[in-house]
Amino acid sequence: MLAMVAMTVTLATPAAAQAERVRACLSPSETRESVVTYQLREPLSLLRDAARDTRADPLNSRLCRWNEQYVYEMSLLRRDGRVLRIFIDAKSGDRLPPRDSGQGR
Repeated sequence: MLAMVAMTVTLATPAAAQAERVRACLSPSETRESVVTYQLREPLSLLRDAARDTRADPLNSRLCRWNEQYVYEMSLLRRDGRVLRIFIDAKSGDRLPPRDSGQGR
């Protein structure tokens, strides 16, 4: 019985580890390639729009894959000194709800 439990845990571990890794961020060159290949929205224009909409200064943007969805993770600096983190669907340009961006780093 103990051997069967150990085997089940061993077989389940790789799948569990893979399920946890839902986020992978791309390098700048991979981002440029993905924008063209998958017809994604340009990150600079989306970052400018987000800065205007939130009345904050743009800090940075990066493209990440959350499971099968491309998402821009953007950081903006508010006038009160707080950093705002927003998430934009890279295909549609729609703002997404907050996510746990620490996962899969």
